[in-house]
Amino acid sequence: MPELSVWATLKVLPDQQKAAEKFFAFSREALESEPGTTSFFAVKIDDETYGIFDTFTDEEALKAHIAGPSGKEAVAGRIGTIFVGPPVITNSVVIERAS
Repeated sequence: MPELSVWATLKVLPDQQKAAEKFFAFSREALESEPGTTSFFAVKIDDETYGIFDTFTDEEALKAHIAGPSGKEAVAGRIGTIFVGPPVITNSVVIERAS
C-alpha cells in the first residue's frame, strides 16, 4: 500500500522564526506518539517560509495526525502569534522512497 504524504508551507510573522522552529521541534516530538506517521521533515525555505513534509501509513494515520497535538488545532492556535495564516497544504502519495 502506498504511503500518503502531506506537503505544507507556512508563512511566519516577522521575528518569529525561532518560535516557529521551536514549534516544529515540539511537532517532531509529538509525532513519536503517532505510530502511523512514518516520517517528518521541517525545512526553512526562506526567512518567511517554512515547509513540512510528513508521510503516513494510511488514511487513518493521516486523520490521527490532523487531530493530534501538533495538527490542525495546534497550528490554528498559533495564527497571528507565530504564523501569518493557515498552512497551504498539498496531499500526495509517495511513489518511491529511499532509505
